[in-house]
Amino acid sequence: MTEPIIGIDLGTTNSAVAIIENGTPKIIPIEDQSTMPSCVGLDGQGHLLVGQTALNQLAANPESTVTSIKRQMGKNTTVRLGDRSFSPEEISALILGKLKSAAEDYLKQAVNKAVITVPAYFDEGQRKATTDAAKLAKLEAVRIINEPTAAALAYDAESASNQTLLVYDLGGGTFDVSVVVVEEGVVEVKASHGDTELGGDDFDEELVQHVGTQFKNTHGLEIGDDLKAKRRLKVALERAKCTLSDQPYVKIDEDFLYEGKHLTSEISRELYEQRIASYLEKTLGCMHQAMKDAGITPQQLDKILLVGGSSRTPAVSNLIESTLEIEPSLEVNPDLIVALGAAVQAGTLAGVESQSILVDITPHTFNTSTLNSSFIGPHLICVPIIKRNTPLPCRKAEVFYTVSDRQEQVTVDVSQGESSIPEENTTIGEFVVAGLSPVPSGNPIIIEFALDLNGMLKVTATEKSTGLSKEVAIDTTKQTRTFDLEEARENIAAISGETILSDENAPIDAENDHQAILTESKSLKKRAEALDSSGLDAADVDEIQDLVKRTRSAILEQDWEKVHGLNQNLSDVLFYLED
Repeated sequence: MTEPIIGIDLGTTNSAVAIIENGTPKIIPIEDQSTMPSCVGLDGQGHLLVGQTALNQLAANPESTVTSIKRQMGKNTTVRLGDRSFSPEEISALILGKLKSAAEDYLKQAVNKAVITVPAYFDEGQRKATTDAAKLAKLEAVRIINEPTAAALAYDAESASNQTLLVYDLGGGTFDVSVVVVEEGVVEVKASHGDTELGGDDFDEELVQHVGTQFKNTHGLEIGDDLKAKRRLKVALERAKCTLSDQPYVKIDEDFLYEGKHLTSEISRELYEQRIASYLEKTLGCMHQAMKDAGITPQQLDKILLVGGSSRTPAVSNLIESTLEIEPSLEVNPDLIVALGAAVQAGTLAGVESQSILVDITPHTFNTSTLNSSFIGPHLICVPIIKRNTPLPCRKAEVFYTVSDRQEQVTVDVSQGESSIPEENTTIGEFVVAGLSPVPSGNPIIIEFALDLNGMLKVTATEKSTGLSKEVAIDTTKQTRTFDLEEARENIAAISGETILSDENAPIDAENDHQAILTESKSLKKRAEALDSSGLDAADVDEIQDLVKRTRSAILEQDWEKVHGLNQNLSDVLFYLED
């Protein structure tokens, strides 16, 4: 039997998981529901809650409940659960672990691989954080694809016609728009744009502010920083927002909301749409930019697909239709279409015959900086190597020149963004190439960027005259932020009480995941040192010492495949002896 690969939509508000079944993408139920709240919490006894049970306690126990963690991915921040702090990757790993378990229960077999979707406008750090979260959940992210792209794949699975689509994806925390051409089974993304800080969470906050002001005017009390009251109010207003998609008015009644005072309020759809109008106008700007980048006019669009729960707001359809004179489509469930598309791509990677071929793009420009002379004097400017909307995978190179005689080294920095001013872009890494030839200035240095199908970047700098080169996978977690995979495993194990998040037996890419292999070696060495040797046979002690010594030598030689094999051997021995 072919090893299954699942498709996962890791959403801000809700997440979903799907699989190809009998040639068709199908949503896997999670506790009899098609989606699961992206929510993690601890109950009063300190037991871990993930999904609907965590959301159920949000209003009553906000201090021990985390929502909307997706907006924090890639940031150097933590959230509190009980008496411990957790990174966004750790919280996301708990969500992914629940989705993985649901898939294994449904398929009646182990699941180790997944295609995971991310917003098209996620930067490199956010994508790396997503793959790290997958590793923590004992999942290999075999492909990271953009959410609008996944939606187009799911639509293509339902439709055999050739069309030019605009995918408008408005979720709980992020917004993306992509122009996609479906032609003869090829799904080609022409352009993407978006905003990773715009979504339904902002709409909720507008309602919270409005009703909070009403409460103050009525009772003379300001809810302020009372977390329990604010979370309770937010839960009520999220429900109200959904009701306003179908009804012109909604009434909110919350008894004893704050300091014994009741809240009674009525909100109209008209008022709600006025409060969120500025956010929707921002989405139009992104939409026009994507069409401009793709060289597409509204008249050339065949269909507009609405994706994401927040796109159900009637104001969204009305605004798009009045702007582009095309009625948007909801023919595929906007809450499920991304997960279904991820399953289509997962099926293709698993060897399931598919009529769709995906051609995705990078939504960001990748630059390096160089010294430029002008009337204001020498200053750094950004030079684009890979421009936004370039099809993936891609490999581009440019030549640069040393500026000093006998220059011994060059520093190559990499940024992401559309500005020629380095400070206005996002710096994602740098490295030094040393030992250059002692020649006059003007020594040619070739800088090459290679971007893979997951949008992950490798950079190579080569001295043309000698072939001296250095290649690195840019550290997209940024220099101010560290992420220790083993430490994260121990942290979440402390509250999960499960071993499913430890990857001692997870598939490891021995060529590309050197850090994971090294981390595993350190963990096994600690276990070996902690083992009480007094009751062990001399042969067992000798075997452990020999494996540790051979592993150390293999690490020094950077023979990662050999290290991985020795890790497995040592793990087997320790498991037997510890048991």
